[in-house]
Amino acid sequence: MLLKPSGSFLSFDSGPLQARIYQATGHIELAGPDLAGNPLANVITYAPPSITVPGGAINLGQVQSSTALADGLEVVQSAGASNITAHLTFPHDGVMRYEVVDWRGLAPTQVTLTAFSDAGEHFYGFGEKFNAFDQSGDTVDILTFDNPGNKGDHSYKVSPWFVSTRGYGFHWDSSAESRFDMRAGAADRYVITSRFPQLQFNVVYGPKLTDVLTRYTGYAGRPPLSPPWSFGVWISSDIWRSGGEVRYAVTKFRQQNIPVSGFVFDSPWEVAYNDFTFNQAQFAQGGTFEGVNFAGFATTKEMLEFLRSEGLKVICWMTPLVNTSSDSDGVPGQNLGKAANYDEGANNNFFVRSAPGGPPLVVPWWKGHGSPVDFTNPAAAKWLSDQLHALVTSSETVTASGGSEPVIGGFKTDDGESGNGANTYIPATAAYADGRRGVEMQNGYCVEYHKTIGSVLGANGVLFARSGFTGSQAFPGCWAGDNEPNFGDGNGLPSVIVAGQSAAMSGFSIWGHDVGGYQNTNFSPVSPPQLFMRWTQFGCFTPLMQMHRQVNPADLRQYPWGYGAPALENYRFFASLHLQLFPYLYTYAKESSDTGLPIIRPLVLLHQDDPQTFPVKHTYCFGNELLVAPVIQPTPAGQPTTRSLYLPEGQWRDFWTQEQHAGQQTIAWTSGNPQQFPLFVREGAIVPMLLNVPQTLCDANYVNNPAIQTMDAGLQFLVYPSDAAPASSFTLYEGTEVTCQGNSGAPILTLTSNTPRPVVWKILGAAPANGVTRDGAALNEQALAAAFDAATEGWRHDAGFTFVKFNHAGGFTRIAL
Repeated sequence: MLLKPSGSFLSFDSGPLQARIYQATGHIELAGPDLAGNPLANVITYAPPSITVPGGAINLGQVQSSTALADGLEVVQSAGASNITAHLTFPHDGVMRYEVVDWRGLAPTQVTLTAFSDAGEHFYGFGEKFNAFDQSGDTVDILTFDNPGNKGDHSYKVSPWFVSTRGYGFHWDSSAESRFDMRAGAADRYVITSRFPQLQFNVVYGPKLTDVLTRYTGYAGRPPLSPPWSFGVWISSDIWRSGGEVRYAVTKFRQQNIPVSGFVFDSPWEVAYNDFTFNQAQFAQGGTFEGVNFAGFATTKEMLEFLRSEGLKVICWMTPLVNTSSDSDGVPGQNLGKAANYDEGANNNFFVRSAPGGPPLVVPWWKGHGSPVDFTNPAAAKWLSDQLHALVTSSETVTASGGSEPVIGGFKTDDGESGNGANTYIPATAAYADGRRGVEMQNGYCVEYHKTIGSVLGANGVLFARSGFTGSQAFPGCWAGDNEPNFGDGNGLPSVIVAGQSAAMSGFSIWGHDVGGYQNTNFSPVSPPQLFMRWTQFGCFTPLMQMHRQVNPADLRQYPWGYGAPALENYRFFASLHLQLFPYLYTYAKESSDTGLPIIRPLVLLHQDDPQTFPVKHTYCFGNELLVAPVIQPTPAGQPTTRSLYLPEGQWRDFWTQEQHAGQQTIAWTSGNPQQFPLFVREGAIVPMLLNVPQTLCDANYVNNPAIQTMDAGLQFLVYPSDAAPASSFTLYEGTEVTCQGNSGAPILTLTSNTPRPVVWKILGAAPANGVTRDGAALNEQALAAAFDAATEGWRHDAGFTFVKFNHAGGFTRIAL
């Protein structure tokens, strides 16, 4: 195939971009400025698309005629002895689209697109990929699939989308299965193939990769800003065997002073799958744990009120399948026959059909047999939504203000993939109300699923989805599925770090994982407690933090206290730090909602001009100010932890020691403290944190219990003045603005906020030679920590930081050191 075009072309411009189609050959190009701003210097070229028809392969070639459109061109192209009609347009800012709109009688069985690519081009994205971050040289199959073991190329969340280091993104706009050969078959090209008669794709331009993601999510979808509590720490377990176990778990978390904001009811919690009725027989039971008996709950309402009074919102697990029969989970009260709501769904044609006009599709899945709801049928979507609305309404509780608010604040939307092992959940023959067949819905079904469930609570709640496709990123959030508790690249901690970054490059921002690994198999042979500690540290620096695993009656490894005292203290510390970082995290969550940029930011996303960032897969930025490099190998007993990592451009400070490191180099980080890992702060950074760590991020009005400490207005600002960049700033999600001007010797800090609040500044640098002033008035130095803590305002210097505290009355204030 001829990769490079020749001859004349038709073109049209959209701002600094130019779309081209070559008249003689049908090559398609997008040209735009490079990173230096040189106009039309960066050109992405696609060979003429190819189709397979019963008679063989045909290239879509010579342009026979063209007609101007409002946003581009309509072209008639030769296709063997026939012609096709295609549109080449700019439907969105920075997005070029090619689409065949009329096959003129041709019936393709396969469509293929090929582009020139050399060894210097690297590719990221494709959904949530566990096997590799940079997919250059690999073949990627775009098919949602539940694979609990070593993932390989299998993914719960996939997207026919990638981001290229050449400054563009590519989106194959089809929900049918496709395959991306990213220079695996030939060293000079990538090839996209789909066995579905649809040819439409978008090329999303940058040239900055951050602009690529912003433009892509601008049309594919961005997450709304989820409620604050969802960014707290969640309690979860594969099964709550009784109400006593619910009471035990919550009581123990509070006794251990671990801040938690969410409680997940995973399966089983219903009478039958999925009838959305709490199994009260299950939760009425008490239980004995660690030698202590914990009572069950007389009613579901009592249980939900207990969780609310402990400062917790509830997330209810579900799948899109309503069962005809269910496997026993060993708890009383289960209906193992047909779910109570099944017949209503079947009689009203609310389920996916096995074939057009056929009976409801019934599939085997890991909880029995059931029928998937057809979310493309508006009546079916409403039917399921109404049941969830009723469940949410039944959980309403009285707030401190005398109003009401539901305890249920989210749904864990499990499943939605095409299959699992030998089980096929979405066969090609399946028929949907909107006319689509299983071929398209193997990837597209989960989006309809998430859209329906996401509409129940909207921005007042959260999803926790396992499956995903293009569009799912607009329904926050998601998690990385089933992983093993080990350091393995196949399905352990390192693979999950890769998955989080691949998901980020695919537009998924509100993302989490099962801290410690979900599965009760293939435990780390070196030290399960050490693995749990390292996974916890990673969990602190992901948007959603929850521990979740399968239950083994012989141990307590579904709880942080099941791994010994050091691991428990490590979990307590990082759970508290995760909450303390809430103002920082929530600010970047808002940015994701506004711009589509992910919270987890791979180094290549922020530093695409540095080729040394291209292969980095276990180090990332959390927002712009923090650089995170989780420990991905076990540390031998009695030896310090070492970790080699690359620092990108800039100056960086070790979070634990404040040691300075220049960027654009690989360093060897070492520490003898297992509660530390490579964590760096960019010089010039301002990191807003909560001044006081609450027990929950649920608000006081909802919790309605003064015994549970909720979030107050107090803020602490970590400031790392930079001599290289003497001015820096940070604007919080609620509008508070902070700035730092001047170098590390004598910085000037400003705070602008309409909210009265206590404030503490923690500023790295030498002790102020002339004291500290606030709006020109000297503040008293407090030499002792106890005196500083007791004072309402003042300053002190300790361990390389100057601490400044005062009560901010609102408005503008200036601090000079």
